[in-house]
Amino acid sequence: MTARDPLPRWAPAAAFVLLAALYPWTLGRPSFWLDEAWEANYYAGFTAAPWYNRPMLYMAHSRAMASVFGPSEFALRLLPCLAALGAVALTYRLARRSLSRTWSLLAASLLAFGPPLLREAHQLKHYALDALFTAGIVLAFLRWRESRTSRRLLVYVGVCLLSFGFSFGSIFIVAALAAVDAWGSRFSRHELMRTAGVHAGIATAFALVFFAFHRDGGRDPLLVAYFTNEYLPWRTPQRVPVWLARGVAVVCAKQTGASSGLAALALAAAGWWSARRSEASFVTACLAAALALNAAASAPALYPFGVERLSIYLAPWTAIVVAHGVLFVRDRVPLGAVAAIAIAALLFAPSAGVQAAHLLRPPLREEIRAFVHRIGRESTDGETLFVAEDALPAFQFYWQRNGKTYPPSNLVLCARLRQEPGRHRDEVERLAEARRPVWSLLTHMPDTESDTIARLMAERFDHTLASSAGDARLDRWSPR
Repeated sequence: MTARDPLPRWAPAAAFVLLAALYPWTLGRPSFWLDEAWEANYYAGFTAAPWYNRPMLYMAHSRAMASVFGPSEFALRLLPCLAALGAVALTYRLARRSLSRTWSLLAASLLAFGPPLLREAHQLKHYALDALFTAGIVLAFLRWRESRTSRRLLVYVGVCLLSFGFSFGSIFIVAALAAVDAWGSRFSRHELMRTAGVHAGIATAFALVFFAFHRDGGRDPLLVAYFTNEYLPWRTPQRVPVWLARGVAVVCAKQTGASSGLAALALAAAGWWSARRSEASFVTACLAAALALNAAASAPALYPFGVERLSIYLAPWTAIVVAHGVLFVRDRVPLGAVAAIAIAALLFAPSAGVQAAHLLRPPLREEIRAFVHRIGRESTDGETLFVAEDALPAFQFYWQRNGKTYPPSNLVLCARLRQEPGRHRDEVERLAEARRPVWSLLTHMPDTESDTIARLMAERFDHTLASSAGDARLDRWSPR
């Protein structure tokens, strides 16, 4: 322990052990919501999987976990949780190359309690792996850059190749590292050719993986349309500067949990200035290059720009640069230590507090697991199952996991009519004409829509059961 760095050597390890205990604490408690259930149905073998839509090794691993341990929430969410913990540890190691223990711990904490990573670490999603492989690729590259030995080269290439099976964003990291390294280094002709050959081989491997498994993703109209506002508006050049600024602000603010995008950008700029004479300047330049490559890829609608969960691959770098920015304030401003603490408290503490609470008690979303079990246990063939369209993936997963045949013959879908909930009247009239009891399972819809359905049902049915959990509500109606 020194005056320059008051944090004891054991403190980061102790903090990580505590984090490793907290992260899995609630991992299997909430039921799968819409997107998770959509994936879980593939891994459980209930539906066919569109392999282009998720990284291939991630999907293969999840399928194997479901086969070996059963399709439980804990088993299927375990890999993202471990990946997030690994990303936090590697980010700390990466930060330590240019920051003290105290400021490296700040960078790792910004990542660990940043809303996107913490959220995706507790869901059946692959995005936490993006952050893990970013930190791993950068660390492996920096070690090879220090000493370009064959052993370190093999480690770097191996990490890159493995990443293509788990992360879509890793290609931006590799390309940014190669570009900035080539631009700023004084290579001999032999070294330049060797480095270019290495990255050409890595790029070829990525192309083979992409065209073998994911080529249909860019042609999926649903995926392209979903991110319309996140593709570069190159046909209207006057919109590009504002669009770019918004996307960068989202990355800086959301990935670190900052409450102000402009303040996060200012800290990132200060961090870049502070790091310009250290190794972190290379890392910062690569962050800028990765952002530029991502923005360029968004022009032909290959990869959106600024989307929270799709930008998690930038989170480790962003956290480190912003930590450099807070350190800059401490070193350059009167009463700098007080100012740095105040900035950290005002910008990051509110979000971190909310996220820490979620570790202990996760927010209930579409909590339908118990509802589906009750329907399966208590309903009869003479009753109608009226299930919201967006609840169907989770309903199918839990229905089949309970040993039921899907689809049940008495299943009726409740359409998604969020903008015009009154149009549900036609559905309710048809249910009433059938003269059968109805189990209504509604979730993933605004309260105005579910309340409208309940009011319409009450006009034609007697209400015999009501239960809710999070965004989900289960009702039973008997015909009059």
